[in-house]
Amino acid sequence: MNIAYALLRLMAPQAKRFEESTHHPVESQKKVLHEYLVRNKNTEYGKRYNFSKIRTIEEYRSSVPLIDYESIRSHVERMARGERGVLTSDSPIFFGRTSGTTGVPKLIPVTEYSRAKKAELMALWTYYISKDYPAITKGKVFAIIDPEIKTFTESGIPCGPENGHAYVNLPSIIKRICAVPYEAFEIQDYGARYYTILRIAMAQNVTTVATLNPSAIAILCQKINKWKDRIIDDIEKGSLDRSLDVPERIRKVLEQKLKPDPGRADELRNILNDKKELLPKYFWPNLQLIECWKGGTVKLYLKELPRYFGKISVRDFGCLSTEARCSIPITDNGAAGILAIDTNFYEFIPKEDINKRDKRILLCDQVEEGKEYLLIVTTPGGLYRYNMDDLIRVDGFFNRTPLIEFTQKGLNAISISGEKIYESHINEAVNKAADRLDLTLKFFSASVEMGDSPRYVFLAEFPDNPPPEKKKALLKAVEELLCAINLEYEDTRQRQELNSPILKVVRKGGFERYRSKKVKEGAHETQFKVPELTKETDFQKNFDIEEEIFLD
Repeated sequence: MNIAYALLRLMAPQAKRFEESTHHPVESQKKVLHEYLVRNKNTEYGKRYNFSKIRTIEEYRSSVPLIDYESIRSHVERMARGERGVLTSDSPIFFGRTSGTTGVPKLIPVTEYSRAKKAELMALWTYYISKDYPAITKGKVFAIIDPEIKTFTESGIPCGPENGHAYVNLPSIIKRICAVPYEAFEIQDYGARYYTILRIAMAQNVTTVATLNPSAIAILCQKINKWKDRIIDDIEKGSLDRSLDVPERIRKVLEQKLKPDPGRADELRNILNDKKELLPKYFWPNLQLIECWKGGTVKLYLKELPRYFGKISVRDFGCLSTEARCSIPITDNGAAGILAIDTNFYEFIPKEDINKRDKRILLCDQVEEGKEYLLIVTTPGGLYRYNMDDLIRVDGFFNRTPLIEFTQKGLNAISISGEKIYESHINEAVNKAADRLDLTLKFFSASVEMGDSPRYVFLAEFPDNPPPEKKKALLKAVEELLCAINLEYEDTRQRQELNSPILKVVRKGGFERYRSKKVKEGAHETQFKVPELTKETDFQKNFDIEEEIFLD
């Protein structure tokens, strides 16, 4: 049976029910909330906040506080040690691991129940793609993911990136059309990993490319020219370059799946001779769609895709994070998706109210088109009125349900390639690095320098003039500490989605001149503070740079 036909047949009733529910979103939200409260009423958290007595949304909001991760960190740590009935009636089978504002990793509980609820949304999203692009399943899906397991809790529960966990647990009907075996993503050396997944994928008839961040696609495409001859040779022989740093366990699994394909090797050589370059638009002629994020800061990378893929349709993944999947895009237009009203319970804080004492907290029928909101979720995984620190914009409505688009990570964070750097991360890394090297700084500020491969720029003014080697040691220490503090930053650096940072030394007096300028413009003199992290890509233009320090 054709997989697209099977998906359409299996998922059509669920899609119909979902679309019908969008006519009455608040009713759906009431049902979801009631289900989660009843399910978890006997947990420690449920007893503390009287879940069993809550009958309405209003009672829930008056009884249960708004929280962030630090509010429940101790609860999750106990779950990680093996305690049961803390936040959920179901025991966790996995913890999604991501960086927090304090630099200490967050562990997001995943249960069989919450995984199934998230998988339902994935299947629904896939249904709409299969409906629009049935030919996709005639070829292979080239998905680019992270390895599932990074570590284990002390009770033995695996922890790691949520997308790797989802890939491992894909339905068998979907796994059959995945181009790259999961084992390839377990290769630790990133050069070897990139080579391996390209070598495997380029031998196949790929009809769609799927990954969260489009920068990962661009990086792979940039490497094709460097490796083209080796890849073609491997495809012809059915081999995997022995010089690669691939563990024997993984190599054995992969090589069992590889077969000599001189015909495909000849196709690639002919394309290279004819076109003078190997690009996906030439060697994957049946490619139908790219699936990746389109909103927020990734738009820069989307502009690179036509260079490699020509005119290609792109479908957004939706508002998807370790904590929750919150939307289902059903078209290729823009980055907005239908609020997933049957999976999570949502509240919205207007952007202009975020720093107010008396915040408006709205429901899904109270939001307005064109406005931005901080997203608050209650999930099947044990998060209750949880601040996602995600800003979303309402781009319109599907029936009476909002269409939402991710715009940025909080008000005090930058996330160019998924790294989610907070000002607190910069502060901790710089202070520890300066203490380690016995250096004094007049000021320090981080911003982003965009380009083919973006990077962080660190501006620093020293009261004295340290030797160049000590400045370089500072840059190296800040980089190492940021990698230790922020797991996503370390991953994006290893994946080469972010270039190595630069330290730019500001001419003496630069801080005072900038401060005086801002005070003259109306800033409060006693409260003025140069941001340690800023989204202004031209922030460095406020200063005279006298020296640039590079890591490599």
